[in-house]
Amino acid sequence: MLTGDPLMCVVIMAGERPKAEVETGIDMFAETIGSIDDDDYFLKNSGKGKKFPGGPTCMVHGIKVPCLVRWSPKGSMTSEILVDICATLDHLKVFDRSNGAMPFFLLNGHGSRVELPFLEYVNHPEHLWCACIGVPYGTDLQ
Repeated sequence: MLTGDPLMCVVIMAGERPKAEVETGIDMFAETIGSIDDDDYFLKNSGKGKKFPGGPTCMVHGIKVPCLVRWSPKGSMTSEILVDICATLDHLKVFDRSNGAMPFFLLNGHGSRVELPFLEYVNHPEHLWCACIGVPYGTDLQ
């Protein structure tokens, strides 16, 4: 897995009220498929070259990993977003855990990495992660 290839694109938007049109983007020149009243309208019109192109996807071991878009008040990483990243990768079965191997997650020492939601997720027996929290976060060193 340590190939240097991207695993997942994560976009964190500043705000408290998610907006689908911001998350997916809108290509005004793309052909619309079906009617807006169709149950699968959004699905049929989502993806590269379509009305709602979305963010970049990554291919990992033949698995298409979608762009993960999340919102936080300041547009910064949170413990909950870290959980969403791990949970999405677990749901997609990006990592083969059949032999007992744990995915490794290298993080800086920002406070969001040591908050309860993230620590509970990575230590849960059904989806253990080896989370290595590195040096302290220091963007305001004087």
